[in-house]
Amino acid sequence: MNQLGDSQSAGAEFFFRVADRLQMDSCLTAVSKEGKSLVLVGPSGELLDHFGTAFIRRLKQNLANTPVEVFMPPDSEVMLERFNKLLSSLSLDVATQSRKETPPESVWVVHDANALGSYEIELLTRLVHQFPGAGISTILMFTSDANPATAICNQGKQFVSWVLEMPTPEQKLSAIQQARKNGNEEAAVQFFNRLSKDAAKQVGKSIPDKSEKKLVKTTENKSSQAAKLTTQKSVQNRKLWPWVLAVSCLLAISIGVAAMLHPELAKQFVADLNTLFDSKTYEPKVKPKVKIELPEKKSAEATGGPTIVQGELPAPVTIVPTPAPAVVEPVPTPAPPAPLTVPKEPPAPAKPEKVITELPEAAVQGRLWLKGLPEDSYVLRHGIFASVKQARAAIKDKEWLVNARVVPVFSEGKDEAEFALVTGPFRTKDRARNTIVRLKLSGNVSVESSSSMFNQALLPKAKP
Repeated sequence: MNQLGDSQSAGAEFFFRVADRLQMDSCLTAVSKEGKSLVLVGPSGELLDHFGTAFIRRLKQNLANTPVEVFMPPDSEVMLERFNKLLSSLSLDVATQSRKETPPESVWVVHDANALGSYEIELLTRLVHQFPGAGISTILMFTSDANPATAICNQGKQFVSWVLEMPTPEQKLSAIQQARKNGNEEAAVQFFNRLSKDAAKQVGKSIPDKSEKKLVKTTENKSSQAAKLTTQKSVQNRKLWPWVLAVSCLLAISIGVAAMLHPELAKQFVADLNTLFDSKTYEPKVKPKVKIELPEKKSAEATGGPTIVQGELPAPVTIVPTPAPAVVEPVPTPAPPAPLTVPKEPPAPAKPEKVITELPEAAVQGRLWLKGLPEDSYVLRHGIFASVKQARAAIKDKEWLVNARVVPVFSEGKDEAEFALVTGPFRTKDRARNTIVRLKLSGNVSVESSSSMFNQALLPKAKP
């Protein structure tokens, strides 16, 4: 839980639309006097922070004796558990009784409600609608272009909605001129600069979404064109088959008529087929191979001399004596060499492994919580302690550390872990810094990214 609406002075409050001023007064009356709940929706985070802070500051002034608590998205489980405990202490008649024109007993502000799951939002709104006697009013702050307030307000009359709109250039100019008269010109200029930067970021995020939609449309068009081509081809093939069958039938009829009119041609055609193909197997007959015998040459013994080929001169015949076979003596095979004996060295004694103590359960749960946070989010680190016991002792009597998580921190070259208190998460670094300013925290509190904090919570690998 964090405090919201304490650091901004009343003089820094300014409006650029008359409708927003009237809407704030109406919502303050509904929450502080009638005990209703509010759904605040804005297209920009800066716009939502500005009006949400002003509304909560005024609500604290109207309800001086009523606690106003601010919950972050990770605190949803704690919030629902507290609601259930409160209902268990009340009877059913008291819990379901309506509180007409009665101020609430407690106000819960859910900052950045977009990070809550749809199931958690539905459960919380149902509890507020069905059990108004619990005396709890909620303020749900959404940053969205859509309007989730319609679905929530349709469940009953326990919720009222306030939908913010971005200012036009004329409204910005008039708001700055009005702030100049009140002495808040610098604060107004800074606010509109932050608002324009936030709007530029949202436009940059929407551009790739549009390009992806165009790619999807082009792929769908290509697939539809391919499907049309295949259907056209199938239709053409279906149209062609009847013509093929009709032509083949006409050809068969014409051949039959020709065979009836000219039987001698038909017999000749059948005879030719029999000579070319086998009537049983319908395979082509193999032609017999014709051997061409050449006249044999007379041997030299029959003619009494060497054979003389026409066109060649007779060459003298020389008788070459056949050499005697050489005697090869067997070569003795050498004996195989004796195997070399290598002296075995005694194995080196194994080094005793380091025994690392296990982390406490609270530190393990804190590391798992860090792992589930988005990589582009930020957290606040409220100091480092030597043990979990010391870290828990630091939480006492500090409302802003009620929902703090205990996270292990490993230093380089050390196997033992230290323990840090961490709160969050925050979508941007500016929101985390604004929280430090609003709560007036000490200089020891630092803003860390969720990914770097998770890397510090892991045991460093031993160097080889």
